[in-house]
Amino acid sequence: MMPCMGESTAPHPDNAPLPAGGAGRSAGRKKVPAWLTRTIVGVVAAVVLLVAYYIASVTVPLAWATSIRDQTGGKLGNAIPLGMFYGFVFAFVPVLVAWQAHHRKLNKWVRVGLLVAGLVLTLPNLLTLSVVYGNTASAADARAIWTTGGANWFGTWSQIFMVAGVVCAVAVIVLGRAWIRRGRRIRQIKAAEKLVRKNEQAKARADLAAQRAADKAARTAARAHARNPRQGPPSTPSEPDAPGAPEA
Repeated sequence: MMPCMGESTAPHPDNAPLPAGGAGRSAGRKKVPAWLTRTIVGVVAAVVLLVAYYIASVTVPLAWATSIRDQTGGKLGNAIPLGMFYGFVFAFVPVLVAWQAHHRKLNKWVRVGLLVAGLVLTLPNLLTLSVVYGNTASAADARAIWTTGGANWFGTWSQIFMVAGVVCAVAVIVLGRAWIRRGRRIRQIKAAEKLVRKNEQAKARADLAAQRAADKAARTAARAHARNPRQGPPSTPSEPDAPGAPEA
């Protein structure tokens, strides 16, 4: 059939075949594998942490040493109580805070937050240890600042009271758990004693009610006999013969 004069014989753009490279381009737009994304993120995070550690190892010990020197005011006598305070408080409190994370009733993220808070609270003592035992040039310069600035006893007393703080925190935890267990046992004993008292009171009330009923029945029988003496005396429960009594 011949096409009409007004109709065009050119192919419509919508019906035109896709170019040969179109399938290749669509295939090249595949999603990046998850393992590759995680690897890239991990490498970037590791590089950032390494750079941050390097910067901190150079700057933080000097800043901490300068801060302690300023707090002591250049007086040797101030370094001892200051070291005792930092060593004890920032070892005692973090242990107690981190210990609260063992409660399973708490939300998971609350427990994680407690652990992170305990770790953050140990930073002053960690900084002191990095100055005392660090082998970098900045750590050596920090120790020199303490020696020349009147704070050379700070590190020693801080370490002593770090141990004291941890020991006291563990003692508080152990004694607290023992006190809680003791209180729980006392409450259980009191509850058992209360139950026994209730049972005894219930039994006493039942015996009293039975005695009253028996007395009432005896009085009723006595009144009935008083009204009609021909029926004979009211019957009473017979008592067993005494042992050894002669038989009739």
